[in-house]
Amino acid sequence: MNMQKLMVYIGYTAGVIFVALGIAIMATELFPTTLFATQNVKIIFGVVMILYGIYRIVIITIKNRRADEEETK
Repeated sequence: MNMQKLMVYIGYTAGVIFVALGIAIMATELFPTTLFATQNVKIIFGVVMILYGIYRIVIITIKNRRADEEETK
């Protein structure tokens, strides 16, 4: 396995972890409201984490496709 593929897998894993963490913050009591100011802040933080995870996944996918296209040229 080359280093490029390893970095892609790490990027996807990080994106999935951010999405899962955002869902866990919003939907569970693993992160109590006392860590955050209010329930609304908890929800906003969870949404931001989910959006960042999706952003990472999309960016990794785009970069991976470009690298694959350049390899085939």
